[in-house]
Amino acid sequence: MRLAAAALALAVAAAPAQAACPELAEVAHFARALLERRVPQAFAPGTDAGCAQQRLAGMLAQPWGDIEGIVLAAEVAPPLRGALFHANFRERSGATIEAGYAARPAIAPALLLTIGREGAEGAPDPRGHVGTVAPFLVLLDLAAMPAGLDAASRRAGNLGVRLGVVGAAVPLHDVAALDAGATLQANHGTAASLPGLGLATPPATLLAGLARDLAAEGRPLRVGDQVALMGPAAPIAPRAGETWRLSVEGLGAVVVNFR
Repeated sequence: MRLAAAALALAVAAAPAQAACPELAEVAHFARALLERRVPQAFAPGTDAGCAQQRLAGMLAQPWGDIEGIVLAAEVAPPLRGALFHANFRERSGATIEAGYAARPAIAPALLLTIGREGAEGAPDPRGHVGTVAPFLVLLDLAAMPAGLDAASRRAGNLGVRLGVVGAAVPLHDVAALDAGATLQANHGTAASLPGLGLATPPATLLAGLARDLAAEGRPLRVGDQVALMGPAAPIAPRAGETWRLSVEGLGAVVVNFR
């Protein structure tokens, strides 16, 4: 939990001085709407997106479980950072989930990395410090960004992270596997074909930047920490009766069924 909390705190510290931190009551109403699968009222213009994200994640950690990792929305550069909750890791490949799990459900492909060795912040190639990797489907709620999908709105809404489905983790023997292509399918039809998972920045660069930032703040990546590299969300929402599958070359697949 400390890893993601520290990362969010760093985002708050870097926000413009003139931005206003939202009132706790405003964040509570926002969180309640998401939990009730409603579209919340957008935060007021000029809101400190980093502070909103930190407060929202803290409130959502009560119903969704502890913050247990970091997710990087890496289809944009620079990447956007969010918190992963216990609920993101609860379901395994083959799980069946309600299609209407959110007000505006969306699915994003990702790789879930588990750190296997410390010292990534000073390594020539931090990919060598990854112990295992698993295909990962992040189940989003786009309602968490009621003001739009700009960077500030996505940060304030913790990227829309809600649930997740995790595939089998495999040891990372070849660091180049993190750059592999991926295919996201809905009922055997291709929803997205993604060279390099659709990441705008190579995994080595993403990991190096994250490791340096966390080390500078006094919380370096440690053994067992989990980091998700997330690609772009599919352009279509899941529907009841569909089976979605993310296949990553050389790293396996993860499947989720919707009822």
